[in-house]
Amino acid sequence: MNLSPAFSVIGVLYAIVTFVLAGLAVYALVLVIVFLRLRIAELKQAARRKDDPLR
Repeated sequence: MNLSPAFSVIGVLYAIVTFVLAGLAVYALVLVIVFLRLRIAELKQAARRKDDPLR
């Protein structure tokens, strides 16, 4: 079975696009985790300030 060169080029492009999309998905997941951790820390700090009897 002899595949044409066009099919191999399309296959390579498909692989590149797939890897780029997978990389973007991982990047987005890391950003979500970082921002959620920052937001949770900010909410905890605000809750501590609210419960402070000296304020």
